[in-house]
Amino acid sequence: MENNFIKGENIFTNMKSNILKLLESWGEKILKILPETILRILWVIFLVSIMKYVVRISTHALKVLMEKSNADELLISFILSLTKTLIYIGFFFLLIGSLGVRATSLLTVLGTAGLAVGLALQGSLSNLAGGVLILFFKPFLKGEYIKTSSGDGTVDCIHILYTVLTTPDNSKIIIPNSQLANSAVTNISRNPERRVDLEISVAYGTSEEKVKKVLTEIADKNPEILHNMGYTIRMKKHNSSSLDYVYRVWTKKETYWDVYFSLTEAVAKCFEEEGIEIPYQKIDIYNK
Repeated sequence: MENNFIKGENIFTNMKSNILKLLESWGEKILKILPETILRILWVIFLVSIMKYVVRISTHALKVLMEKSNADELLISFILSLTKTLIYIGFFFLLIGSLGVRATSLLTVLGTAGLAVGLALQGSLSNLAGGVLILFFKPFLKGEYIKTSSGDGTVDCIHILYTVLTTPDNSKIIIPNSQLANSAVTNISRNPERRVDLEISVAYGTSEEKVKKVLTEIADKNPEILHNMGYTIRMKKHNSSSLDYVYRVWTKKETYWDVYFSLTEAVAKCFEEEGIEIPYQKIDIYNK
């Protein structure tokens, strides 16, 4: 009985000794790792804290430099967007390295999963290529008004993946670059002049000469119309309840809507003064 007690005491003593050695070993390892870990954490915090400032200072300096060299405004916004992305990628690899993950190991993993990564980035890469094509061929410039399948608006800026349009009601339309590069885009602002097209309807029985005379006088009195480019006033169609005329004049692109609305208002006023009826839809019923 006494021997068993002694054996049990020896076993407990050995376990206690082993636990103490293990704790001591762990303590030594923690003491060795702790300073390095603290430094890593401090370095990560430092990188995160300066990241936005580095991006801001770098992009601002690059913007000033490109503006002094009279670079295209869309090119400036594209390069700034690309630079910002590259700086963030650089900081990402610095942070990964600071946490003990080697960049080569990360690239190896990405290379192994290259197919999946390539499929995931396929849309982004096509948008990047679309942005390069837009900047190279220049189908539109900053400040020009364009029509697209996604909406109409004034070109505000182009980023590496998308282009921003501002609509007349001050909304923003974000369109992927690949869509703009591979679909039809109508550039309203590229030429200095625009044609204003109106369709004027009068009642049957109205003199054609009188209609043309009144419409010509209206155009002659409008100072924003380019009179030297002539007018087009021709009967277009015999409609069910009206005679429809094409009314076309030219103006500067900046005054397009002013001319459009002023002509519409002037036609209604002058037709009333001249006794020219602007018809409404009506149906004649014959009773047999």
